Amino acid sequence: MGHMLNFIDGLLRKVVVFAIGLMLSIIFLQVVMRYAFHFTFSFSEELARYLFVWTVFLCIPVVAKAGGHMAVGAITERVQGGWLKVCRVAGGLLTLLFSGIFLWQGIRMVRLTQFQTSPALGLKMSYVYLAIPIGAAVLLLITLLQLAAVLRGEGNAASSEGGHA
Repeated sequence: MGHMLNFIDGLLRKVVVFAIGLMLSIIFLQVVMRYAFHFTFSFSEELARYLFVWTVFLCIPVVAKAGGHMAVGAITERVQGGWLKVCRVAGGLLTLLFSGIFLWQGIRMVRLTQFQTSPALGLKMSYVYLAIPIGAAVLLLITLLQLAAVLRGEGNAASSEGGHA
């Protein structure tokens, strides 16, 4: 299961880097075209916005795997042993609840928007909202694996890369 999770994490990282690069290129081109040539593409702002949405929702599980979310350092830095485990389990359970709601509502949004299209690109809006359930599903999987590791008593189970939980 760890190999699959590492593969998904690597894939998400590559998609996010590509999306950010494309988004920055589009925005840069739009600014140059607007100020140098007094012309702008009708789709550029919309495409950059949708790439940003995908970037945000795909980064959530990537950062969670690295242990970068849901940390209250004032608490986790002051507790040890059993209390730290309790804090990590509580955080994991809250994250499971959050990601479950996110997944459920994301699927609902995809269904509700399947017949809507974006104004400039003519893209189905369900494709834009698909980022929500994908990010939530991967977050759910990562959190389940991290929670299982905490319950087994494995070292810093909040992250496979040594982050904080």
